[in-house]
Amino acid sequence: MNDITMTVVGNVVRDVELRFTTSGDPVASFRVATSTRRFDRATDKWVDGDTHYFSVTCWRGMAHNVVQSVVKGMPVVVTGRLRSREVPRPCGEQGHIVRYHDIEAIAVGPDLSRGIATFTRVKRDAVVESEERLIADVLTSAGELESVDLETGEVLEGQAA
Repeated sequence: MNDITMTVVGNVVRDVELRFTTSGDPVASFRVATSTRRFDRATDKWVDGDTHYFSVTCWRGMAHNVVQSVVKGMPVVVTGRLRSREVPRPCGEQGHIVRYHDIEAIAVGPDLSRGIATFTRVKRDAVVESEERLIADVLTSAGELESVDLETGEVLEGQAA
């Protein structure tokens, strides 16, 4: 199958949600809005075009990173595979089909044309199950090790390895 790979630049319009598959794989999802903007010389003003919304899905390690890094309102750049799905919707006597376009993310990052960011590499081999929660020990930008609850993104006090 030939995948359509696309890049979307836009704003996160919903907080990231982390779920787990029945086999235990983490899946993070959020929505991105993007719209075109062009300069209309006739009116000497910027004009906004249509807004498009995409659901973004991130799997496994990227899911954990996105939960800890992406928040509602953040400008992001998302690259991934385009997935389309059709959902029947009842409408009066005759139902109709609504088509949704989703992105299965390959990469997600902040839009650096609109701000600055600091990158911290995550140490993955320290992920352990503790007290029925997934906890990862991550290295902070200050070089300190701290534990993070991967489901909530909460930093756990006094539980670093």
